[in-house]
Amino acid sequence: MSANDTLVTDPPAAAVRAEEVSMVFPAPDGAELRALADVSLDLPPGAFCGLVGPSGCGKSTFLMLIAGLYRPTTGRITIDEEQVVRPWDALGVVFQRDALLEWRTVWDNVLLPIEVKRLDKKKYRDRATRLLELVGLTGFEGFYPGELSGGMRQRVAICRSLIHEPRLLLMDEPFAAVDALTREKLNFDLLRLTAESQTGRGTTVVFVTHSIEEAVLLSDQILVMSPRPGKILRLIGNDLPKPRTLATRSEPRFHALVDDIRSAFHSMGLV
Repeated sequence: MSANDTLVTDPPAAAVRAEEVSMVFPAPDGAELRALADVSLDLPPGAFCGLVGPSGCGKSTFLMLIAGLYRPTTGRITIDEEQVVRPWDALGVVFQRDALLEWRTVWDNVLLPIEVKRLDKKKYRDRATRLLELVGLTGFEGFYPGELSGGMRQRVAICRSLIHEPRLLLMDEPFAAVDALTREKLNFDLLRLTAESQTGRGTTVVFVTHSIEEAVLLSDQILVMSPRPGKILRLIGNDLPKPRTLATRSEPRFHALVDDIRSAFHSMGLV
């Protein structure tokens, strides 16, 4: 399986826009907790956007707003120029925990969204086979989650999130719970799976991570968020050439981008 071995999908990727979005939650003491403040963002179709910031700055809240699971207190979010007011249908989500169903095999976990959406499973068999092949899980289709390692479980979760050809993929620290070597393997699995997004088709990705190096390796652009209430402090374009490989981490430009982001955190007194 080569780095150029990509998965071709038909649906166009989604364009995402946030316009002065703020989010306020009620606090237990009756006060208000301001999670986000005037966040604006414009993601073109097929973009891979890394979102980094200190704990509690509202990164996950922002993802839930994009997903339509929360409604912003002020401002609005649109996908393809339509305001998000409910969970969006052409969406895939991957969380830190894989949330696989323990009583279902790998194959049946991957095809779960097809069942939920009442689509024809026969039409998605080839796609499921291809996704599992791309992440190195051919031969594990009949295994149950309890028989897999943490990294293998997360690869199944990623395949599940992509099986219905989502136009937008939201990932909330999906690799935080695995060891460093597995995390590196998952990074390159994800790069393969989303490589076709550079054509403006396939999938737009918003990826939350605490790892600056991971954000630089994966992303086309990186958003640096401030402490709560979260604001976009910096938007950094990533001009590292693709496809990205292990050698990318040794390039001077890679280290320059990492240092640039780290300096933004230093300016906030967080480093």
